Amino acid sequence: MPLVTINQSVQEGLKKDGIIPDVLDDFTPNTLIQIKYPCGKEVSLGASLKPSETQAEPEIQIMPDGDDSATYTLVLTDPDAPSREDPKWSEFCHWIITDLKAPTPEAVAAAADEAGTFVKKDQGKTIVEYMGPAPPPKTGKHRYVFLLYKNGAKSPTEGPKDRKLWGNDTPRTGVKQWAEKNGLTLVGANYFFARNDVQ
Repeated sequence: MPLVTINQSVQEGLKKDGIIPDVLDDFTPNTLIQIKYPCGKEVSLGASLKPSETQAEPEIQIMPDGDDSATYTLVLTDPDAPSREDPKWSEFCHWIITDLKAPTPEAVAAAADEAGTFVKKDQGKTIVEYMGPAPPPKTGKHRYVFLLYKNGAKSPTEGPKDRKLWGNDTPRTGVKQWAEKNGLTLVGANYFFARNDVQ
């Protein structure tokens, strides 16, 4: 499937599940991100995963827009904390890793196995450690949203002062404000649902 069609599907999914406008303003993705957890489960536009399947830091694949010099920042945010109906802690920051570089097309073509297509996270910089999803009991499905930003002239050096609300006072504004403050440009997104077994 052409990248343009895939990115249209991403945009449609984000709107269908309310991520646009709850987390993001409308935008046109131009970079595909794929996320795979060590248990083998992949994040795919609104699929449901169990919290137990998402506790380990995942691997990242980036299919970029052709700018080989670009570096990226990936975040994971929960706009449904503590629940979608009562988002008083939204968004909750689960992860920020920056200075990521996509493998070159040549490196991907030469890769002996799938591992060779993953981003080398150890060459990036984690500024908020990964925290796996932990939706509270009886709060329904939470949307867990991976956002990929292209870095500007400088990479982010600090995360928010608190995970809850991304350190802000206003619900559902945190990641947008943080990205604007750091001069980041949103280029891609992916997301999944998870809920506590107790409902």
